[in-house]
Amino acid sequence: MHQGEQRDGVVTGLRADDVDDFARGTALLGCGGGGQVDHMAHALRRALGDARVPVVPVGGGVRAVMAVGLVGSTTVLEEKTPSGRELPDALAAVERWTGRRADAVVAAQIGGVTGPAAALTAHAVGLPLVDADLVGRATPRIDQLSLFVGSSPSVTAAAVTSSGLRIVVDAPDPRDLETVWREAVSHSGGWAAFAVGPVDAEVLAARCITGSVDRALRTGRVAAAAAGVEDLMVGLDGARAVARGRVLDVQRGGDAVAFVHGSMAIRDAATGAVVRVEAGSEWVHCLVDGEPVASTPSCIVVVDARSLRPVSTERARVGDELAVLVLPGAPWWWASPERTARVAPRAFGIDADAVPEAAA
Repeated sequence: MHQGEQRDGVVTGLRADDVDDFARGTALLGCGGGGQVDHMAHALRRALGDARVPVVPVGGGVRAVMAVGLVGSTTVLEEKTPSGRELPDALAAVERWTGRRADAVVAAQIGGVTGPAAALTAHAVGLPLVDADLVGRATPRIDQLSLFVGSSPSVTAAAVTSSGLRIVVDAPDPRDLETVWREAVSHSGGWAAFAVGPVDAEVLAARCITGSVDRALRTGRVAAAAAGVEDLMVGLDGARAVARGRVLDVQRGGDAVAFVHGSMAIRDAATGAVVRVEAGSEWVHCLVDGEPVASTPSCIVVVDARSLRPVSTERARVGDELAVLVLPGAPWWWASPERTARVAPRAFGIDADAVPEAAA
């Protein structure tokens, strides 16, 4: 089991033989969303060859950082896979518009396909990857990135669609970015790569979730070595299992806030309790016999009870044997009511309060 390049127990680089563990960890931190990682992981592994992506800590000598990610339909992304140029082209568009060069790349969100995509982008443009992100998991909207909570810094953003359309936006309100980009991608391929920045290192340090690359790699390593759900829980700090059993019911529909809304009910095999997990694009809120036990910003993760592979909100089916797990969310989101509200259940269109981790 490879542990990545490390110094003093902290990851300092990603090589091809780290990719499987890293991608497995980002898939778990996708919390049921964020897109399938397999294609991007394959592209990253192939691109690296014998090379490495340097991983640097926040404040590790970089002055300006570019956040990169993907927007639009992850389902379409699986069908119309990237050429590999979209994210580097988005980064270059921001650099041309602002006249500033980035010193490093950071994942907009570590969860799902964006984690490996950010590493691939860093390798493609010859920059280090910052050991951080702007969510600590996956989330569906641009305004839910930590960079945009509170008074937003002045940034420029560019999106490049799968059809090659380039859109550069200077907007003080991240909701305007969301509106412009989603309207464009709906008519131009269904998804787009984006870059936001350059973000000054001091601003990033105050607004990011640190240690995200390291957490994804460690999570993936533990999952790869685990013989079952119990092993997985022992290996992940602060993790707890809510239920393991057969899926009784799955419901899905559209939603104006979170784009989709659904729920899944499982009967726990050990206790007989009915566990309902409500979802937007990700698993958002969990109740046991009607009592809330977990919610965003905690990481609600659903896995196949045997293989431990993460199960997305779109792929759960009646009769599946699944386990519902809860991993600690990033402390950054719990630090103030304003931060928590941005990623609490109501931010996903679910009328429920956030469940504090200490009370769960």
